[in-house]
Amino acid sequence: MLTMDKIHDIRFRFFVKGENISQIADALHLDWKTVQKYVDMADFNKPAPKPASEQRFCPKLDPYKPTIDKWL
Repeated sequence: MLTMDKIHDIRFRFFVKGENISQIADALHLDWKTVQKYVDMADFNKPAPKPASEQRFCPKLDPYKPTIDKWL
């Protein structure tokens, strides 16, 4: 991940100076895909963590649970 200073520099060079992706990548010694990613990015906040999904611990036993409960 790049620092916000580098990201700002990439976006400044692209949107204000009018440099193309290849020129920016060469000047900053970055891959062009990285430059493209930060030019296209609109929201720089980390995505909210996803809630833990309900885990099924033994789905293979589900059909047999009533029988097991009777035995116990």
